[in-house]
Amino acid sequence: MSKLSLEERETIILFNEKDKEAEIFTYNKPLIRKLKKYAEANPEGVKFKKDNGDGGLTFIVLKNWLSVRPPRKLSTKQKEILVNRLKGQF
Repeated sequence: MSKLSLEERETIILFNEKDKEAEIFTYNKPLIRKLKKYAEANPEGVKFKKDNGDGGLTFIVLKNWLSVRPPRKLSTKQKEILVNRLKGQF
């Protein structure tokens, strides 16, 4: 188990303009699970590289797999529709 504080458990994404791949180093468990799953299903897009032995893993990812998106904003009507779907009231 990692003895690092929460502040020390970083996620670092490194890439340059030349290469088609990015390197992701992370301690974030949900992201690690997701990257491992992608590496199994899509080894051409995501590859496991290294385990630092303290809970941090490094992956190589195609840059076109990376994105930054704002959270989805739903209108009151959209929220109502989704709530009704969850309740089974299509």
